[in-house]
Amino acid sequence: MHTAEILRKINNLISIGTVTESKSEQGLSLARVKILERVTDFLPVAQSSNSFKTKASPVRVGEQVLVFSPYGEGDSGIIFGAIFNKGQKEPVGANDTTEITEYEDGTRISYDSEVKELKIQAAGKVTIICATATITADAVEVTSGSAKVTADAVTVDSASIDLGIGGTGVVTGESICPFTGSPHSDVSTNTRSKK
Repeated sequence: MHTAEILRKINNLISIGTVTESKSEQGLSLARVKILERVTDFLPVAQSSNSFKTKASPVRVGEQVLVFSPYGEGDSGIIFGAIFNKGQKEPVGANDTTEITEYEDGTRISYDSEVKELKIQAAGKVTIICATATITADAVEVTSGSAKVTADAVTVDSASIDLGIGGTGVVTGESICPFTGSPHSDVSTNTRSKK
């Protein structure tokens, strides 16, 4: 192999370029990259993929990426990226204790290991679908303009329940009628509560 050919292969090992075309809309992690004055064929984009988990992020035209060609051939290789640059900067708030994933609509998922806070800021709707769900916390606070719970049955096990600030106690089937001296008999059959 001539020296010029060896140098060509070495120069092609690692290159920085810009994505000119992507097949993300087709659900494929393939893209073409402009490196200097040439454009590569469609190359695979490195993503997380094995029998345990798959993860795919769309590849966008204009992204600055790294192309690794292990055999030194410019039209074969793997795309790694993207690279932060003047047009695509780090998300606001990222630092040495905070990891942030930010989407184009403003949705952010962040974790700050210093204050130990996981924060999800969704620009739109959040949907969770699962077989069962368990939340264990020292305290839970829900603030909303309105709330709706739909279930075949709802059980609340608590020593004290407040429905409405400044309310008074409720009458249950365990409450004694002051006139008859017996428990109230005309009570709800589908809503139950301890006295």
